[in-house]
Parts: sequence; structure tokens; C-alpha cells
Amino acid sequence: MIPHAVIIVYIINMIDPSTQSSLLKTIGATGGIRIVGDQTISGNFMAIHALTETSVLSGTEGNIQNFIGTEILAGDVIVGEWTTLHISGEAIIYKG
Repeated sequence: MIPHAVIIVYIINMIDPSTQSSLLKTIGATGGIRIVGDQTISGNFMAIHALTETSVLSGTEGNIQNFIGTEILAGDVIVGEWTTLHISGEAIIYKG
């Protein structure tokens, strides 16, 4: 059982843009979405971890220029900021 104080500190840190909150995001504390096949998702995302070779398709919107058409090799992680991801393959998409 997790003590209530730990949960409260965790929740506060999730809405706090401090360094500690940023660190929690880098270890996946905000969760993620597993994508299999050809899918488009919307939200705030910070990383793509390819489980198989994964293609970035048209409709992807983020802060990496000329990213559409990129092949991400299995095991690779790409960090950035996206509001819409259209990918084909199998990957874990981490929320930002």
C-alpha cells in the first residue's frame, strides 16, 4: 500500500513544471499509449519508443521538421513534442 503523502506529492509534482516534475516525465510517470498497426492519436506526447520498425506518416504534427517519412528502428527512442501522431508499426508513445 502506498502512503497517502506519497500520492499527494506525486500529484502535485505532475502539475508542477519544476525540474522534479520534468524528471518524472522522463521516466514515463505520465504514462503512455501502445500503438499497433496504422493509427493516428492526438494529445500531448513527448517520446516515441519503437518496438518494431515504425514509420511516421502524414498528419503528424510536432516540433521536428521533415519528420514525416522517417523510419524509426526497433528499440530506438525519439524525443520531441507532438500533438498528433500518425504512425505505422508497434510503439509506445509517452505522454508529455
